[in-house]
Amino acid sequence: MDYRKISPLSHSTYFERYAYPERFIREPMAPNTFLSVVIPVYNEENLLKTLQSLDACVAPQFPVEVILVVNFPEEDSEDVIKTSFKTLNEIESFKKTQKSPFLTIRSIEAFSLAKKQAGVGLARKIGMDEATYRFSKANIDGVIVCFDADSECDKNYLITIENYFLTHADCTAASIHFEHPLYENEKLNEPIILYELHLRYYVQALKHAEYPYAFHTIGSSMAVKSSIYQKQGGMNTRKAGEDFYFLHKVIPLGNYRNITSTKVIPSARKSDRVPFGTGRAMKNYEEDESALLYSYNFKIFEELKLFINLVETEEFPQNCNFKILQFLKDNDFEESIERIKTQAKNKKHFKERFFQWFNGFRALKFVHYFRDAYYPNILLVEATSILFSNIKDLTAFSLEHSAHQQLLHLRAYEKENP
Repeated sequence: MDYRKISPLSHSTYFERYAYPERFIREPMAPNTFLSVVIPVYNEENLLKTLQSLDACVAPQFPVEVILVVNFPEEDSEDVIKTSFKTLNEIESFKKTQKSPFLTIRSIEAFSLAKKQAGVGLARKIGMDEATYRFSKANIDGVIVCFDADSECDKNYLITIENYFLTHADCTAASIHFEHPLYENEKLNEPIILYELHLRYYVQALKHAEYPYAFHTIGSSMAVKSSIYQKQGGMNTRKAGEDFYFLHKVIPLGNYRNITSTKVIPSARKSDRVPFGTGRAMKNYEEDESALLYSYNFKIFEELKLFINLVETEEFPQNCNFKILQFLKDNDFEESIERIKTQAKNKKHFKERFFQWFNGFRALKFVHYFRDAYYPNILLVEATSILFSNIKDLTAFSLEHSAHQQLLHLRAYEKENP
């Protein structure tokens, strides 16, 4: 049995209740297409680099469809509207010169979107819903790959993702290894080094705390099975952080993985389009160079580890210290824990239900609560050094105070320990 195959529109409830109501692409999907790469495109001047990067990929076993969601909100500027039409023309020109016969490029014109919802979340949703619908019509449980219009990738990107999902039938979704580009000019490198180091420090500190859902949640480097996408209600329409909230609905299903034998190369450019993320971090650094020098105190993750280790004890949560009890009280935990205990069939099920409550968002709230109340931020390189002293394979680098070197160590460590 080909596990990729599903019954036609087997999740039609999703399309009736949750999907973006409009369908855009009339041409049928190429037979046996297994990957659909969805790329939101807003006011983008460097899209050709992204298309060229995908076009240069090694051919996978099955065809690949790329869905470009060219979008802008209602009443946007004339310049953005002109750029959008220019982009559509560039896409059509590129299709005539592309080298890879396995790649089919489709465009969606998502113009004049309602201001209240318009943004990267809605653009991703439009493209991912379209990909899901097309997979369903083709009776394929394909993989939706999220990419960005200013990103590039390794040449083995498509074949690696395809092989991973084909050889790991139980895999629901995955984070794909990423590395921001670094330049010869060290001063230009500093903000992106600090930002990426902070991202990796946070995930590895969560792992040290034995938090089960410690994964990178970056929109340009994630992939999800079409059936799982529907099961979890699809992409949200947040204007920022859509990737974080979406993946933290998927990760608790289990069998979430890291794919580290290829990489995405996200852009390191500054932007003020969204309130957080890479572009905003670069913008903040430009305005205040100290903005990226600090990160979470490692003591917070020791508190988190203590908390997690108490979850399965008979006395939980009464045996938590007063700091943790106050956090739980502030987050209406008492009512939730009673419901979890009532619904849990056994200890294993209790733990599963507990971490559905204590999801990535609440874990971040825990970190922020302890930062604000007890442990202020410290220098990022100092925090990372303490982290290294607690990771067996990195203890030799615990006195390394160069953020650049720390980042290179963490990149290598994460690739070797997916």
